[in-house]
Amino acid sequence: MSRLQAVLARDRVLPLFTPEELPAARRRLTTLQEAGIEAVELTARVPDAAARFGMLRREFPDLLLGAGTILDAETARTFLEQGADFVVGPCLVPGVASACREAGVPYLPGAATVREVVEAQAAGAAVVKVFPGDVLGTAFVRALRGPLPGARLLVTGGVAPTPASVRDWLEAGALAVGLGSSLFGLPDDEWPGCLNSVLTLTRGDAS
Repeated sequence: MSRLQAVLARDRVLPLFTPEELPAARRRLTTLQEAGIEAVELTARVPDAAARFGMLRREFPDLLLGAGTILDAETARTFLEQGADFVVGPCLVPGVASACREAGVPYLPGAATVREVVEAQAAGAAVVKVFPGDVLGTAFVRALRGPLPGARLLVTGGVAPTPASVRDWLEAGALAVGLGSSLFGLPDDEWPGCLNSVLTLTRGDAS
């Protein structure tokens, strides 16, 4: 089991956001680190995304930082050169899978059907990203557990930053959930409390 898999199995949460402004990104990463989070996905949806990623990689050496929304091998290699600890994409891209395999870095491709989950596993995916969760629903994840009981699934899209929502996905069979805009769209003085409530549940500390 890789360190990423172990972290996801413990926290059951993967925070993810786009580093649109570096000062805000630094504050978020600092807060996440203080909450005990070890893995964060930074989505590549801004100009100079790789350069920003590399800068944050150097400033937060103890975090597992993943590059998200990666759709081609060239972009994957660019982020790997910047120190990405894992790579995430909305779908399986064979070239990206190959680049991650060559670098020895976990790949988390997206899937929305049973076939896509199987193909992602065959390509060596460390974890399969079930996306979009709000379209597929918990019933889809629960149904996958029959034919694919060993699948490690990360659900993103449609997961609310509340213990109740996260519990629904985990009970359906997800290894972990991704919390993006639903969490970081909240005011800066609110999202840390929501995250801590979720972590209390996922780390087994709930009363």
